[in-house]
Order: sequence, then structure tokens, then C-alpha cells
Amino acid sequence: MSRLYRFDLAMAPGETVRVPERQAHHLAHVLRVGVGARLVAVGLGERAFVVEVTSLDPLTVRVVEETTVGADPAVALEVWVPLLKGGKSDDVVRQLVELGASRIVPFQSAHAVVRLDGKKASLRRERWQEIADLATQQCARVRPVEVAAVSSLPEGGDAGVFFWEEPGPLARDVLAEAAPSRILFGPEGGLAAREVEALRGMGWRSAWLGPRILKADTATVAGAALALSALGEGGY
Repeated sequence: MSRLYRFDLAMAPGETVRVPERQAHHLAHVLRVGVGARLVAVGLGERAFVVEVTSLDPLTVRVVEETTVGADPAVALEVWVPLLKGGKSDDVVRQLVELGASRIVPFQSAHAVVRLDGKKASLRRERWQEIADLATQQCARVRPVEVAAVSSLPEGGDAGVFFWEEPGPLARDVLAEAAPSRILFGPEGGLAAREVEALRGMGWRSAWLGPRILKADTATVAGAALALSALGEGGY
């Protein structure tokens, strides 16, 4: 399936519309599309259309027809991710979108090396949202994936499953039984004992990925794939 391009414009078959500047620059100067090229664009209301490039300066397209293409998951999975060192959080956001996560919540945990607050947290969230938006287009998803503001541990909502490095019930068994709509992962230093206690006090269940020591980013991606598979999504 071809990737989708998010125009966020009101579109209808037969209309000619001007492509927003950011998307136009990418199409014209990175992908070097030509007049006559056909693309799949997402407009307002999460509706997808086949469009044909009619001019390059400015870049305009003719809306050919509405289409039902799209690789959106049939299930909703909210993933709570720790703040990771280097560019690992960027990679995790992109990979979670590719796998099928519906919402991503970065959170500040006690043992995290990275600390974000105020303006830094806001700017980082904006960056992660841009990464999520690009990944959504690349993997042909129509509905956007929200990256929430940097948070602390969840304080309400449905109980979920948290992945913990301490030996315990295997992830595949817990996920198959719980079919969670929310999952959570700890940072490089692991979740603090008080965080584990708080999660359990809210009804969250722990899951173990096995005896091999995984890096935090690896554990997050592997655990999310297992959770989506348990929910019947993705074919993993």
C-alpha cells in the first residue's frame, strides 16, 4: 500500500486544491513528484482521497475520488513510554506508530536519566508529535496518533499492564488474559518500588519479558508488539 499524505484540507472529488506549504515542499523537493503523479491524501474528517498533481508552482492537486485505503488498527492501545537517553525516544515513538499504537504518553519516572519540564518538555513533545505524524503517513494510517504531554504515572482511567524486569508472570500469558487497552514501560533504571506499588494499587498487572536483559527501547517495542498481537492486531 502506498504511503498517505496528510493535507488536512476540506476536499471533494472534482475540486482542485493548493497543497499546504510544508507538504508541498516535501513532495516537490524531496520526493520530486511531477505533474500527473497520483497520491493518496488525507483531508479533514480523516477522509482519504486519490489526488493528481496538476501544477508544481504552486503545487496543486485535483481530487479524483474518495478511497477507503488505510492501515489503521481495529483496536486502541495507549502506550506509556519512559523518557530515554539520546535519540531513543524518537525511535520508540516512530516504531510504536508503525506497530499500531493509538496514543503515546511519555512519562517522567523516578529512575529516568532524562529530566524534562516546562519549555523543554513542551518542545520535545512537539518533536515527538511531528515524528508520529510522519510515521503515520509512511505506514499508511489515516487516523493521527496523539503524543500526549509529558506526564507522571497514570492516576486514573482503565487499569492496564506494566512491563517489569523482576521475574513474574510471563508477558504473553498476562496479555492474553488481560487484553489491555493501556500498557506501560519503565526507563533504563527500571521502575521504582513505589511506582510498582502505586500501579498495583490502581489495579495494574505486571508482565515479564523473560530472563534476557533488554534495553528499555527494545523492551518497549517488543512489549507493544506482544500486546497488539494479544489484541488480535498486526499478525505478529
